[in-house]
Amino acid sequence: MVKRIINSEDVSMAEALRIIEDKVVSAGVGSNDEIVNNTLDYLRKFSKVDPERAKELISELMKRFGLAKLTAIQIINLMPQTSDELRILLGTEKREFSDQDIEEMLNLLKGSKQS
Repeated sequence: MVKRIINSEDVSMAEALRIIEDKVVSAGVGSNDEIVNNTLDYLRKFSKVDPERAKELISELMKRFGLAKLTAIQIINLMPQTSDELRILLGTEKREFSDQDIEEMLNLLKGSKQS
């Protein structure tokens, strides 16, 4: 059977985990599928915030700092802890960020990481 993509949206790893768990696992579809299980295992290990908080952080990074959605998603996925790590992720943006902007972004992320 041929499947078509009807819609696509960029989401964080935390949001992807929630979507897969809700749509695939809850429906019992793919529970024996190695790819699905490996994907779920990866997302559970490396998601650093809960899905709702991830959405909030992405939105706030886009609004406050004018980041592209993909850049904001990558920042949330990786949760950088130093200004050097964050600056690398910001390298795709078309503008420079001040030290104050970097520090504000890091402070925003600091309280959001799951333990």
